[in-house]
Amino acid sequence: MDAVEQMRWKSNMQKWSRELGFTGIGFTTAQPIESLAQLLQTRSTQGLATPFEVTEIELRINPKAGWQACQSVVALVYPLPYSAFPVEGEGILSRSAVGADYHDVLNQKINSLVEIMASNGWPGTTRRQVDTGPLVERAFAIRAGVGWIGRNQQLIVPGYGSFVALALLLLDQELEPDYPHIPEQCGTCERCVQACPAQVLGKDLFAAKHCVSYLTQSKEVLTPEEGKRLGLRIFGCDTCQEVCPHNQKRLEAEQTISSALTTSSLRRGVDLMETLSLTKGEFQRSFKTTSAGWRGKGVLQRNAFLALCNLQDGRSIRWLAERATDQSVPPIIKPYIGESSC
Repeated sequence: MDAVEQMRWKSNMQKWSRELGFTGIGFTTAQPIESLAQLLQTRSTQGLATPFEVTEIELRINPKAGWQACQSVVALVYPLPYSAFPVEGEGILSRSAVGADYHDVLNQKINSLVEIMASNGWPGTTRRQVDTGPLVERAFAIRAGVGWIGRNQQLIVPGYGSFVALALLLLDQELEPDYPHIPEQCGTCERCVQACPAQVLGKDLFAAKHCVSYLTQSKEVLTPEEGKRLGLRIFGCDTCQEVCPHNQKRLEAEQTISSALTTSSLRRGVDLMETLSLTKGEFQRSFKTTSAGWRGKGVLQRNAFLALCNLQDGRSIRWLAERATDQSVPPIIKPYIGESSC
């Protein structure tokens, strides 16, 4: 593929991705990001990585380690849906956990993009990664020029903010890479550092294992301090993004949505007692098709129980009493029974 053909494909892919709703697209090489290796190794050695992360560092930094034929990496950015704010006393879902599972949405969008490419004579093959693969998506997105990493560890897209989902499309054909340098634009702002409930931002190394978003997904027994740190969060944590100046336009739009709720509005607030008492069928209807469903019903129930404890809401005690005789308390909740906050 000569230079002219490469530019034609890039231009078309930019156009098609916009038509499919992507807010950003960038192109980079399949060369490994060697500068990440030592950082990842140190985080792993010090026990700061989460169990969700692939331990083989070469797979995380080198596209060719997972697919030898890879020649180019396309970073794609898709906006998370707008949703209404929770009301007082509700459990809180992160924006990535409302509506259809963003993994499914992005896979469908990428399928459509690949189909359009094929129908226009794309000469090669493709692979993709949507969040769950080994490659460090944010690092390739930075190198492709679609954004920068803020102090909150989130990819911030210029003019849009950080409430986005990322994906990588791997190609076995070489396309001219983008080399736009988007400088870090946090300046002296430390709002996210100050607001982080786990106080893990602003450090030399990011302790992902202590991030509240991870804690809401972990099946390990949380310490009393970690349980309190969850607050009313049922899945995920948006605190560091909500205080970010680059997301304020988004929040203003969501305030309008919250003021004009309709039956079709996506909501980040959930009823705590309903979540604690979820049946299998209710879980399937309410959560299974969202990104909050992947860890199962028990994690959501545990988080709802801890939220009620944090509210000092006596309904959790009555709920336990009602289940004392039939042993129907989910095992994941049992370690927290009797804690002073509950």
